[in-house]
Amino acid sequence: MLAIDECEEWIWHILDCTKDCGFEYISDTNKEFLIFNTNDFFADMKALQKIKKITGMILVQMSTHNCHTQLWFARSKSRS
Repeated sequence: MLAIDECEEWIWHILDCTKDCGFEYISDTNKEFLIFNTNDFFADMKALQKIKKITGMILVQMSTHNCHTQLWFARSKSRS
């Protein structure tokens, strides 16, 4: 499983976000989340499938308000 910072880099690369973008990392005992905020995201199923294949993270929530999109990606934490 990729380290979370590598997941963040891959997701930015795949989303091809270029302006007004940011992200946040949240974790609990079982899951970890990357929350991406962007103003220039367009839904693309191939991109989302690629993110899942490379990072193991799936899109669990997406919201849009005033041309601002928030994407929540999640995966289970690895067991060591």
